[in-house]
Amino acid sequence: MKKDKSRLTVDMSSDEHMYIKMASAKLGLTMREFLLSCAFEKLEELEDEWLAARARETLADVESGKEKLISLEEMKRRIL
Repeated sequence: MKKDKSRLTVDMSSDEHMYIKMASAKLGLTMREFLLSCAFEKLEELEDEWLAARARETLADVESGKEKLISLEEMKRRIL
């Protein structure tokens, strides 16, 4: 059974390649593991920023009266 994979090719200078290779080796990771780890770490940071921005927007909506709050009891009644 073939695994679902995609390939990404990244052009970089020899110096950039060597720098990443040395950093990967120092951490005991393959270059693939190192680059994926870096990419997903950055994605998590971006997701945190996006969620924080959305939370600030929601708070502004609540403060302006555009968004209404309900009590925990009301939420429980609506769900159950």
